[in-house]
Amino acid sequence: MGKYFRSNVVYTNIAKWWLVGFLIFLPFQRKIIKSIVSYSSELSKFISYLDELTIIIFLPLSLIKLYKLREFPDRLCLILLFSILVLCVSGFMSGVVNGNSLLVTTLGTFDYVKNFLVVFVYAAFFRDFREFKGIFKLLLILTVLLGVIAFIQELLALAVRYIIENDISDSLRNDNWRFGFYRTPSLIGNPNMLGLYSLLILTIYLFMSKKINYAIFIPISVGIFASISRMVYTGLIFVTVIQILRGKKRFIVLAVILTAILAFYMPALKDITFIDTNNEFSGKISFREYARDNAIDIWVNNPFWGVGPGIFGGVVSVKYNSFIYEEYNFSSDAVSFIRNVKSIDQFWPQILAETGIAGTAAFLGIFMALFLTLFTLRQQATFSEVKGLFAGLMVFTIVILIYTMGSGLNITSIIFTYSALVGMGVGSCRNSKYRSYIRNR
Repeated sequence: MGKYFRSNVVYTNIAKWWLVGFLIFLPFQRKIIKSIVSYSSELSKFISYLDELTIIIFLPLSLIKLYKLREFPDRLCLILLFSILVLCVSGFMSGVVNGNSLLVTTLGTFDYVKNFLVVFVYAAFFRDFREFKGIFKLLLILTVLLGVIAFIQELLALAVRYIIENDISDSLRNDNWRFGFYRTPSLIGNPNMLGLYSLLILTIYLFMSKKINYAIFIPISVGIFASISRMVYTGLIFVTVIQILRGKKRFIVLAVILTAILAFYMPALKDITFIDTNNEFSGKISFREYARDNAIDIWVNNPFWGVGPGIFGGVVSVKYNSFIYEEYNFSSDAVSFIRNVKSIDQFWPQILAETGIAGTAAFLGIFMALFLTLFTLRQQATFSEVKGLFAGLMVFTIVILIYTMGSGLNITSIIFTYSALVGMGVGSCRNSKYRSYIRNR
């Protein structure tokens, strides 16, 4: 018995080390893949699949662990799991109706639900709120570091452009500049990802902390502002408005500034464009506009079930050379762009085209289940810090929905991290250690 207990502890500790290490690694995954692809395409491909491998390996272990802890099936677990299963069933029905490949349907469906399965993984292995606080502190330090580096990058870019007046290199190319400022990627490698990741961590920090530490707040805010992203700024406005409603009136100034930026400057921005070499765009120069209109056409022709997961708009569709692009005379430039970025950068039109009304409703059900779970746990919490965690996660659930209105969803560093935070919150508050923690306070 003692030997079994020791081996179980070792196995759990190894799992925890991997899961925590992977959270710290995630923001840099994209940058690392791009940096090493020219040296080893096999290694870069392996690194790009680390999130999927983590989910596939740990999910069954997590469900077994939750079952042994007598927390699965559990009402809250079942609400979220049921919503995910509904989307899976809907996706497979769509694939069957359209006569699609089982492999493509499976991969396309998995691509939609994979990051939400992370909730169960982290809920199983992180059972103490003190563990969560320690991990979140690491993420907070990491985000501050990203903000500091973003600030340095901005200063260097401005110096090169306006003081040294040097030619802009490839790394500082013109399409990375907006309103005279450089869209800094920091170490993440993408300004939008930097802004959204920083906003996730800042949102949780604001709701959990009684007093703001400006040595933390300012660098993280720099990371958000340096993205110069409409969707990130809109999400930040939402977060600041909620802070104002909580009585933190100092955020009024921030909300006014952001609203002014969005109202007067952001509408002037043009979406990603590409050269119309084949005269196939009917006057459209925006990739997002072109992709959105084609997605709506596909959906109108397949309103209830769509054309099937993995058929249009995502990485699976280009990897397996979906027929849909030829059938709808999709521009070769547009297909090349999708192949490069692995998305049409329009989440809701994509899911409508692929899964129709049934799948879109099911996906909204996942967000409703997440919100209901977080709301229930916040109501049950008796300690302000725990209430703050779930309130922050509820607010960021809305931020994710805001972001999907103008971009993609499966940004692994964001959605995986968000789901991991939800999972750790659920896991630490569904066992006796949480009650012990509250008493010790």
